[in-house]
Amino acid sequence: MPAFLVPRADAASTALDPAMFANMTVQEIIGNITQAAFTSPDQTLDTMYGAPFLGVIIAAFLFGVTSLQAYWYFHHYPRDPMKQKLSVGSLWYALLDTAHTAATIHAMYYYMVSNFGNVTAAYNIVWSIQLQVAINVVIIVFVQSLYASRIWRLSGYHRGFLGYIAMATVLGGFAIGVVLAYEMYTIDTFVELNHIAWAVEASLSAATGIDAVLAGAMCWHLKKSQGKDQILNSRISQIMQYTLSSGMLTSACSLAALAMFTIQRTTLVYLGVEFLLTKLYSGSYFALLNARRRDDNATTTNTGPGTNGYNGGIFGDVRHLPSLHVSSV
Repeated sequence: MPAFLVPRADAASTALDPAMFANMTVQEIIGNITQAAFTSPDQTLDTMYGAPFLGVIIAAFLFGVTSLQAYWYFHHYPRDPMKQKLSVGSLWYALLDTAHTAATIHAMYYYMVSNFGNVTAAYNIVWSIQLQVAINVVIIVFVQSLYASRIWRLSGYHRGFLGYIAMATVLGGFAIGVVLAYEMYTIDTFVELNHIAWAVEASLSAATGIDAVLAGAMCWHLKKSQGKDQILNSRISQIMQYTLSSGMLTSACSLAALAMFTIQRTTLVYLGVEFLLTKLYSGSYFALLNARRRDDNATTTNTGPGTNGYNGGIFGDVRHLPSLHVSSV
């Protein structure tokens, strides 16, 4: 175990002696000051890098799941608009989700292999950590925007005001996310996270609140969309259950990351939880796209207005609810 991660029994009473810096380089001085400020008496290699390491492993598994979902989408929905295929299927998720996974793996390799035992490097924030935060913000805001656009269409269909609320909350979350991504590039060490703790907490809190607003608004409009058609009502009920489940899952992950950041800020447990957040958002939207009736043979049985050439989609005969179709965006 590296010496700087060994629990220090006298940590509370040890003070830095200026004379000890006389023969040290600048990097060594920074390392010692950072260690004294960041290391707690009960900190070990497990508490420092254990959670991020496990987070990368689970995130890699979820990346495999989203990759399978992407293959399923392109294979079974060939009649989707090319714009949606490029923007949602290929550009946004295939590239961004892959970049996020690569960034988290690089970060763990940097700390646990390339710089194992390096005091200064251990407490510096490597560029890949900053990059994955920015990618995290982009993916989350993009997925939330897609859900908000559906609520906007439903709100217009029912002449409601929840569409405005959904769009406003997503725009607010986007602004907070941009601030967080910017602030991450203004700091160099984990100690300095204390200076931008407000941005981290605001971002995670906003993600939780936005998910709750979107799930509630979607379920409200879906409930109002139910009518006398029992088949359509059954499909709408399934979508409501899915919306609530996915919203609760992403909200729970955001809350867990917020709690870990607040309670155990001297460790990196919150980072391991945060690695999973992007995968949950990506997977939730892919699951929505793949929840429709498959179009393997590219046949069309419902060709009325609003069907967009599909076999009714997940909502059955969408001619009754044209704004609900998942491919209308």
